[in-house]
Amino acid sequence: MMVKILKVIVVLTALGMQNYSNAQAINSITGNVINSKNKVLLGNALIISPMDSTIVKGTSFFEGIFELTDLKEKRVLLKLTSLEFVDTYITVEYKGISEINLGNIIVAEANNELQEVVVIAKTPLVKERADGSIEVKVANTTLATSTSVIEILSRSPSIVTDEDNGVEVFGKGAAVIYVNGIKVANERLSTLSPSNIESIEIISNPGPRYDAEGNAVINIITKRTMDEGSKGTVKNYYSYSGFAGYDNRTNVDYNYSKGKWSVNGNYGLLIGNDRWSWRTSRTRDTTEDFFMSDIKADSRSKMENFSNYGLGLQFNATENSYLSLEYNGAFEDLGGTRLSENTITDNEIGIYTSKLSRDDSTLKNTLNLNYYNKIDSLGSNLFVGGQFSGYNNDFDNDIDESNSIDGIESNGLINNIGENNINIFSLQSDYTKAIENSHLLELGIKYGYVNINSETLFFDIDNIRAPVKNEVLSSNFEYDEKVPAAYINYKGSISDSVNYSFGLRTELTDIKLFTSVDGGEIIEDNYINFFPNASINARLSGGLSAYLTYSSRIIRPPYNRLNPFVVYQDAFTSVRGNRDLQPSKVHSIELGWAFKNWSLKTGYNYTIGPITGGAFQSEDNPREYILQQVNVSKEHALFATLSKNINLKWLKSINNLSWSYNKLVDDTGTFDISVSRPYYYAYSQNTFDIQDWFTLYVTAWYLSDMQDGIKLRKGQSSVNIGLEKKMFNNAFTFNLDFNDIFYDVMYDGGYRIGTTDVIYANQLNTNYVRLSASYNFGKLKESKYNNKNVGETENKRVQ
Repeated sequence: MMVKILKVIVVLTALGMQNYSNAQAINSITGNVINSKNKVLLGNALIISPMDSTIVKGTSFFEGIFELTDLKEKRVLLKLTSLEFVDTYITVEYKGISEINLGNIIVAEANNELQEVVVIAKTPLVKERADGSIEVKVANTTLATSTSVIEILSRSPSIVTDEDNGVEVFGKGAAVIYVNGIKVANERLSTLSPSNIESIEIISNPGPRYDAEGNAVINIITKRTMDEGSKGTVKNYYSYSGFAGYDNRTNVDYNYSKGKWSVNGNYGLLIGNDRWSWRTSRTRDTTEDFFMSDIKADSRSKMENFSNYGLGLQFNATENSYLSLEYNGAFEDLGGTRLSENTITDNEIGIYTSKLSRDDSTLKNTLNLNYYNKIDSLGSNLFVGGQFSGYNNDFDNDIDESNSIDGIESNGLINNIGENNINIFSLQSDYTKAIENSHLLELGIKYGYVNINSETLFFDIDNIRAPVKNEVLSSNFEYDEKVPAAYINYKGSISDSVNYSFGLRTELTDIKLFTSVDGGEIIEDNYINFFPNASINARLSGGLSAYLTYSSRIIRPPYNRLNPFVVYQDAFTSVRGNRDLQPSKVHSIELGWAFKNWSLKTGYNYTIGPITGGAFQSEDNPREYILQQVNVSKEHALFATLSKNINLKWLKSINNLSWSYNKLVDDTGTFDISVSRPYYYAYSQNTFDIQDWFTLYVTAWYLSDMQDGIKLRKGQSSVNIGLEKKMFNNAFTFNLDFNDIFYDVMYDGGYRIGTTDVIYANQLNTNYVRLSASYNFGKLKESKYNNKNVGETENKRVQ
């Protein structure tokens, strides 16, 4: 059946591409705006109506190069306008070429001299691309009031987060995080200053140039200043919720550029409170094995000192090459308590309470060194980059236990100390060879290495004797992973309207794992995988465009999910990794269409060995449960997303309506299989300009109940409202935000595993009021150094 569906999809797409060959019109116009001194300029490129001079389409350019697409006209009037040059008009006619490149356009300079050029615009939140990926603007939008990267992602379209800060792209699954085109561990996200983020890219079908890991890629793009001079921002966020209390974050960002050199730095400090409470019930309702556990837990975190800091340096050796070095770090001092009460009813009634007093500190360091060189005028280029990251966590927690069993009281004290150290090194090189007629050959190699050393020790303490080590709960863990990889990718075009790409990535994985659990064990494994990738996209008649992609991916288990490290919750509940987890393999196909401000994407994902988790009954103690992840057999997933963008003078809006059907199959008999049901996701982000008074932001999303055949996840929703006011020539910006005003972001659900029914409910700190204020200082001016844009993709790697 699936083969027939794929055949129909391919045939329909091919027919659509043939229809386009009858279109005889201008599809796109590109050009490079310069002055008589060959200096690139900034401004706006507009298509205007020759009848009434109304703007039909437009775009801004900051380094000379502009592109206007989806024109579908025989004859257009192009207007180039800026404070830097005199308005310039060009009539462009169709003469057999649909994709028109005007080359260098020399304009006459304006008679005014500027020490600073400030471009003020209400940027659309989302820009959709021909391959189905989307770019979400962060700077100068409501997302810029977020105090962390995770919060930015949770408020972005098509991104779904869970109670453990896991990140998924709706319809695709788990996403891997990149920063400026470089893959990073999730631990690095807290080292990033949210005020230094320009935008994020959501890539649902990554090509061979990206690591094969993850169902999708989220690429975080940081801000970059090309003009000479200095510019800085000081921003403070104060948040308050009745559930968790207050927190306060302060960020300082500074950029300086002179000639061939540029430097940037940032510092952020977060202090305050956070909270997470949950309730779980586990029931075995049989006559011979009746058991009921009711757990209530409340984790109150105290962020004593959460600092992040960074310093970057870039040297533009020539107009077409640069060398950059960046350091990012963070120090996190976490305190607080976690209270837990577990009421167990079986052949007796026991109430087991515990209070964990947390003393946790983490040090994070990341160093990046990048080199880029544009080799020729066609776009051939070379990129070489290296990254080292170190994450060191130390903890010293006291656990005070108080138990009541059929009215008999007892007490105990446990001390849990340990450390968890992760070191990551990667080196990669990418080469792009531009061939005539806009064809590209991409080649690359990468080497990645991960080393983990962790230790957790539990000591039973009383007032009479010395602490006694608990050998059952204590453990050591060591992990080494080496992944050399190589890829090749070719991009070409069949005609002016039809483009294609195909490529292959191969990765060799070599792992070695040691754990002291169960007397000690060493696991070694190595395997090689090949990941083909292909895509085709076309601009069809009447302003319609379409694309079809195929990709294959791998989902390796997160490092902490492999480590059988005991995370204590109560006397009968713990979280542990599973050293037997295997990577999942995914095959994806996606078909999409776009028409003016509408787009529709549909897709199918087939996953072999997907990873899911649950509370597993201990083999040693029927009362004890271990929260752990396991592989199940396979998963089928279908999805569709309809999007509509609105861009009016007073309103900018992005709206998504999505549908997904997931069916997990478990042939191992671990989980109780139920009927899968489709679920829905709706997202709307709206920006209202209330004349020159203020800006109103309204964001809302809804996620319905999800039943994937194993787990039921209850629906949730959020409505966020924000007000923004700029003052004193836009030097000051004030924001007032109300997040999740109906307090409906809850992570509730249930499942059946073996003979145990599990129901859970989680409440997080999502309902809050936030007041933020920022001050911009410094002055940028025209750069005397003519540094060109050496390539969009590579510039995203600038550290």
